[in-house]
Amino acid sequence: MTKIRMTTNFDSFKHGVILVQKEVEKASKEGMKRAVRKLMDDSLDKEPKVPRRSGGLEASHSVFVDGKLEKTSADRPLTSGQKGTGATPLLIIMRLTKKLEGALVAHKPYAASIHEGVSRWGAPYNYTRTGSGPKWIQAKLLAAGKYFALIAGVIKWHSK
Repeated sequence: MTKIRMTTNFDSFKHGVILVQKEVEKASKEGMKRAVRKLMDDSLDKEPKVPRRSGGLEASHSVFVDGKLEKTSADRPLTSGQKGTGATPLLIIMRLTKKLEGALVAHKPYAASIHEGVSRWGAPYNYTRTGSGPKWIQAKLLAAGKYFALIAGVIKWHSK
């Protein structure tokens, strides 16, 4: 009777899987950077746009990926002569998880109430800038597929 013995070495396969995993992680991070930057740009420029009186809120958005500052809106124009309304983008944020994380921050103490459209006293805000209104960030996230597609596109492009 003939016996056949076969041995297989999976070391090169394991090495290949590790390399692919690293490439996907790298591409995912790059895609996240592009997606959150696009979210900020859309939030500032597409309706409903960020409300604007002095420009301080508009100039105080920041984008972070994995706790690292990627972009701010500090270059947005400000109305002169209004005290205390300057750009104050957040420059540091604490990383909350070890997973890939992107964040868009509107860094003014009043940003949340203006975003929700209701003052802390319960009065609705009157948005005077044409095309601006509440939920200028959240409204874009309702079409989150657009931003996920940006991430997926970068991963797909890197895999070629």
